[in-house]
Amino acid sequence: MPPERPATGAPRVNVQESAARYAFAAAETRALRVLDVASGAGLGSEFLLAQGARVVVGVESAAQALGQSVHSAPRGLCFVRADALALPFVDASFDAVVSFETIEHLTDAAGFLGECRRVLRRGGVLYLSTPNRTVTRWMPPNPFHVREFTAAELVALVREYFGTVTCFRQRPVFLPVFVLRQMARRYVGAVPGGAGLWWLWSRVRPERTQLAATAWQGRRFDRSLLDDRYAVRAAQRSIGGHPMYTVLVAR
Repeated sequence: MPPERPATGAPRVNVQESAARYAFAAAETRALRVLDVASGAGLGSEFLLAQGARVVVGVESAAQALGQSVHSAPRGLCFVRADALALPFVDASFDAVVSFETIEHLTDAAGFLGECRRVLRRGGVLYLSTPNRTVTRWMPPNPFHVREFTAAELVALVREYFGTVTCFRQRPVFLPVFVLRQMARRYVGAVPGGAGLWWLWSRVRPERTQLAATAWQGRRFDRSLLDDRYAVRAAQRSIGGHPMYTVLVAR
């Protein structure tokens, strides 16, 4: 299972990022019928239900991830093995669709958005997130990603299917400094004795490196995972500032 997928044993920082996205959506999906596309181990689906959604259906194509879903799911929560490009539901079945860190894995992003639009009722809302290529292009390539989008590219694509698209941000970075760090990391890894230099860097930035290396041992999302550093916030323009993740709300 990809380490970026939130589940027991995944890096804690990844789990906290995911929990923050679900908390963002949960605040607006109380009493609604919610479809969670690419629900993984089901932690986010369960959290949405616990925060007040009326019904939550999790869709996941990977059998291994689906096997980790809540085994004794409470009333109002169920899981279905299905493809995000062929959702097995009739038109206008849901009030909201949640799909975080999904679109970058798909070969047909447009087809996926069309399916999300189809299963939403009139006035329904899509909550979507994906890595921001403006930032991630400076990082080592993710072998699980088919295509990553800049915020502008993603907004343009989603607007082909939804009339109103609002952009939010998560994990903002100051890009010039971020790029220098990534270039330095590549250089350090390539030179003799680079491991020792990287150890020294880990001493300078212990919290950053420890969070990435710490495996989460929990079994459910809860409020203890929420941290302002990972919160989803309204998009803001700033010189050199870009989010690690783009989060969209589309109607």
